[in-house]
Amino acid sequence: MIRLSPAGRADASSLLACVAILAVGAFAPEHDWLRAARGEARIGREIGGLETRGYYEAIIDANRGPAAAPALDAPPPGWVPFGAAGIVEPSPTYLRWAMRPNLDVIWNGIPFRTNSRGYRTPEVAIPRPEGVYRVVVFGSSNTMGHGVGDDEAYPRLIEPWLDRATDPGVRVEVVNLSVSGDSPSRRLARMTEEAAAYQPDWILCDASVLDVALEEMHLEAVIRSDPRPEIPPALGYVREALDRAMVSPTDSADVLRKKLQREAGSLLEGAFAGWARIARELDTPMTVVVIPRADAKLDNPALSEFIRAAVRREGLDLLDLGDAFRDLSPEEFRVSPWDKHPSVRGHRAIFEAFRAAVAERGTLPGLSLAE
Repeated sequence: MIRLSPAGRADASSLLACVAILAVGAFAPEHDWLRAARGEARIGREIGGLETRGYYEAIIDANRGPAAAPALDAPPPGWVPFGAAGIVEPSPTYLRWAMRPNLDVIWNGIPFRTNSRGYRTPEVAIPRPEGVYRVVVFGSSNTMGHGVGDDEAYPRLIEPWLDRATDPGVRVEVVNLSVSGDSPSRRLARMTEEAAAYQPDWILCDASVLDVALEEMHLEAVIRSDPRPEIPPALGYVREALDRAMVSPTDSADVLRKKLQREAGSLLEGAFAGWARIARELDTPMTVVVIPRADAKLDNPALSEFIRAAVRREGLDLLDLGDAFRDLSPEEFRVSPWDKHPSVRGHRAIFEAFRAAVAERGTLPGLSLAE
């Protein structure tokens, strides 16, 4: 379970280190590591409060035992986490797993289907047919539709609305390449491998304050893997962050967590820079869609601002849907106390916020909306 834990008081040595870093910043160029260090002064407490060894970890990785949780948050007998449902197959690559193609199963009472390429989205033609405007979506479990039906995730709701709201001579397709557990660096790796083949007209990629937890969990698994999977060249920033952190497979869980958290800002910035690079290489507009956390009704203002500022610094378009659950209670916007992902109502709220934001713009990249 992810909660905001009480903030601790920094010790004297940490305070002196922060002062020294900021003093250097007054005279030195502002490199990525320095921005990350400055950001740590603002977001460190929020990042430290994202408890990643509870519910969220168990839900995406069946190979680890779930942490102790209150009885009300415990899943009922027979509930199966994502990693144990037979939906994914392990991979020795940096991505660690892929969803199995051509699935048609019931997972925790919900239909779960994948297409011939192993994604929870309808079949699409490659290359892209004439007369098709294609939106390709990257993200993690909240965008994949963890805990809701195939057609209830917000990307599936976007497609018919855009198709109706645009030129009748153009058919809009929304292709959802989101996979549960995909951290920001995994989204970048997946973009690098997959995006070009789909010939997208517009790329959407989700982002949320929980991304720091996803990245931490993923990198811990990478570090402890034997053999360790090769980090793709496009993720050089990840290799540099691990080198700076001086991580080791023998580190205890707490030590490794603290080391990775010190690099949280640089890892986010590196991912956003990579997303922007992909958009330039494909000459395709990309929009980062900021979605709210669905585990609890908690705000992370410093971390949220860090994400938004880093995205804008890379020149990426931003749709901020962070307030989509503002008028809903956790019981309304999440699947259940033991499945803290957007419910059907939560996905509808994200879609409605997306629709309002796009309608206010009046246009998509290269395609106008009807009045």
